Amino acid sequence: MKPNLTRFLILQAVLLSIGTAWGAVRWQSWKAELELPAFREEPLTVRPTYDMPVVVGDDQLRRVLLKLRPRNLGAKTKINHIDHALRFWTPHAKFYDPAFFSGEQLRGVLTDTRQFMALYGPTAAPLLSDGPYGVRVRVQEGLQSSSHVDHTVAGLAEVGTPLTFPVVTPTHVTTYRAMLEQALHDFSLNQIEYEWTALAMISFLPPAQGWRTAEGQEITFDRIAQRLMREELPRGVCFGNHRLHTLTMFLRIDDEQHVLTPGTRAEIIGFLCDNTVKLIRHQHSDGYWDGKWPDQPAGSDVNVNLSGDGLADRILATGHALEWWALAPQECHPPREVLAKAGQWMVRTIDNLTPEQTENYFTYLSHAGRALALWRGKLPYEVDLTTTK
Repeated sequence: MKPNLTRFLILQAVLLSIGTAWGAVRWQSWKAELELPAFREEPLTVRPTYDMPVVVGDDQLRRVLLKLRPRNLGAKTKINHIDHALRFWTPHAKFYDPAFFSGEQLRGVLTDTRQFMALYGPTAAPLLSDGPYGVRVRVQEGLQSSSHVDHTVAGLAEVGTPLTFPVVTPTHVTTYRAMLEQALHDFSLNQIEYEWTALAMISFLPPAQGWRTAEGQEITFDRIAQRLMREELPRGVCFGNHRLHTLTMFLRIDDEQHVLTPGTRAEIIGFLCDNTVKLIRHQHSDGYWDGKWPDQPAGSDVNVNLSGDGLADRILATGHALEWWALAPQECHPPREVLAKAGQWMVRTIDNLTPEQTENYFTYLSHAGRALALWRGKLPYEVDLTTTK
């Protein structure tokens, strides 16, 4: 072999070796960048901080909550009702009546395929399935699936579910950590709904402020907050109110963990205050709002079917506004009379609902009932539902 050719081949071998080594190092570095930050073992939770009887009185609250207990309809029970009922009542709720789910039964249906099948039957498509990074939840595939991306995962976080909580899929036993890891690996800045994934993130990731997705996107809580604020309201789930609720949760958790930059925190407060001004301006004289709340006054009773979508929209808009306000900083609140009118309209409305309406509107009513309890400084399960009369 000629000397020049030998030197050339040796040089190529060296370069190939260097390239392979560099590639291995770069691969390990990239892989490390995609690793999720360490999770908290227990989620951060947010407690109510206000007690305003002008919003709802003791007897009124007891009456509302008794009417909104989560009824067990067997295989006819919708998963989104289970989701909402768990978030509403938490796993601590006990009703001592087989007509209603306990809080632990609600969580069991969402996390244990055996309990899911016991409720819906052996031919039902399971809610949970194995994913490449953990456990996925079926979404928008019928009444026995979740209504929104990561709604189930976020709801479990909001009610204090620890990472070690057992989760049973059709194939094996794992933990809630597997649901959370799959949700965060699946997250993309291009997905349609941010609200519930963001809630799960803010519950478990602080003090970490950022990470990279499986697509290599850099995520920070500042960036998610900016995405939540940039779309014009009332676009978004529930007339945009879930975006306002998630931003409120960002502020409350930032009070403890400082995961937002000062500039983004100030921008969120300004955003919430601006929308409070819109709600004040567009509240109906009776106390409610509807789906036009950001830019138009709530419609009158004329030409509105109050047993149909018109009433549903009012319950939805009013209950959600009361809920995020109940957790928001006081500087984002409207005047007390605005809150009182809204709370009293909600109580009157719930009092007058038929059993059929209560069932049809339950997901919206769960936000309203939770909001009323929060305004008395309690979670719903903490309210004494016994009567002295």
